[in-house]
Amino acid sequence: MSEYILLVEPAYRSKYPPLGLMKIAQYHRAKGDSVEFVKGLDPGRRDKCEWDRIYVSTLFTYDWAQTVKTVKYYRYSAKEPCSENVFVGGILATLMGDDLREEVGCRVVKGRLNKRGKLGYQDDEIIDGLIPDYSILDQVSYSYPAQNAYFAYSTRGCVRKCSFCAVPSLEPDYESFFPIRDIVARVDELYGAKKDLLLLDNNVLASDRFDAIIDEIKASGFEKGATLRYKSRSGQSVSAKRHVDFNQGLDARLLTEEKMERLSEIAIRPLRIAFDSISYKDLYEEKIRMAAKYGLGYLSNYILFNYKDRPEEFYQRLRINLELNQELGLQIFSFPMRYIDLKSKDRLVRTPGNLGEYWNEKYLRAIQTVLVATRGVVGTKLRFFKKAFGRDLDGFLKILIMPEDYIQNRFAREADGSTERWWKQFCDLSTSDREMVLCIVHRNNFRSFDRKAPSKAALQVLEHYEPSSRGQFELEYDWESMLRQEIA
Repeated sequence: MSEYILLVEPAYRSKYPPLGLMKIAQYHRAKGDSVEFVKGLDPGRRDKCEWDRIYVSTLFTYDWAQTVKTVKYYRYSAKEPCSENVFVGGILATLMGDDLREEVGCRVVKGRLNKRGKLGYQDDEIIDGLIPDYSILDQVSYSYPAQNAYFAYSTRGCVRKCSFCAVPSLEPDYESFFPIRDIVARVDELYGAKKDLLLLDNNVLASDRFDAIIDEIKASGFEKGATLRYKSRSGQSVSAKRHVDFNQGLDARLLTEEKMERLSEIAIRPLRIAFDSISYKDLYEEKIRMAAKYGLGYLSNYILFNYKDRPEEFYQRLRINLELNQELGLQIFSFPMRYIDLKSKDRLVRTPGNLGEYWNEKYLRAIQTVLVATRGVVGTKLRFFKKAFGRDLDGFLKILIMPEDYIQNRFAREADGSTERWWKQFCDLSTSDREMVLCIVHRNNFRSFDRKAPSKAALQVLEHYEPSSRGQFELEYDWESMLRQEIA
């Protein structure tokens, strides 16, 4: 007898479609079941019928509140007993399964679907290796930015055990090779050709079959310079460049010259290399120069901060990329990633575990404010970088303690003299007053401090930090203009 299956992804923003749900959809369709997919809260789907099974995907643990709300919203739409027919899997479910089960009453599915019986079927260990069902994406209005791509793994797991990373819990065993060619061919047959190849490997360079992986990528139509021809909406035949993206990044410690040469044979864009610590400076620079040598000029890297690093080291890593861009004629785009405890249920800095030893609430808020203007990306133009993050380290440290309104509305506050007035008053403070002001500023709470304690000079400085009615968080024209120049 066929079953009615509901697949649910919570309404958080997501760049990539829910791969696990897409594979579960493929499994159930092959069994002849009716499958529906929804993103977020849909009263029509909730009230439609008693679903035989409801599967809910999860992403990051800090999406806890929205995930719990979503599971509770649909829970009683499943056939009784609900706790047996609502399945919740994914990253959050794997890392915090016990908490989730206690909170909502559901079947928690941890890790990959590569072992029999996780969903209660005799053959459900095959799900992890199935072709994703792209057709379910047509059932939702949400548009995933990376939707036009093949999603695959050429390896699973990682040989590293980094303390800030969830991979050891999600994929504890390293598997060095999965064929790609058949996946691409099968997706072409079922859903049509996709432009890009997105590989979700956590450490492909650790594979002892790396050469075979590159050969598979090339044989799948993603050699260097590869294009895809297709018909536009107007019926014209057009072509687009294809790209390969090892989305989780490459391990610089394992990136040899031979492997870089092989990477240059495929349509990789961008080349992602993490720069998680200033201790890797020499190694990182060596690999960037090697990339330039082999013509890989479009790069991206993840800049982890608020972990064990210091703010000045964060600035230094960003600045290194700008200098390499200028020296080598590259385009390196940095993506700062604030560390959040692996089991944190929110992104709040005040949550235990979310604040690094050398950081404070004001520093993190200042960086977030700058990244609002840069759309979360640190680009390639030195002029823009100097304005956004400071001309030098002293300028950066000044921005970290600058009133938020003066960061956000940089040009307007400089033009009306507010920034200069604040800085002069701050620099004129006595040592004791400055320490007192910084203690308040670092906590980033300007509504509850004791106004009777600071001196008159200290209060004058703190007045600059008080919430203003001048339109905080509204990007001014000059920021937008500079951003357009940066993108161009």
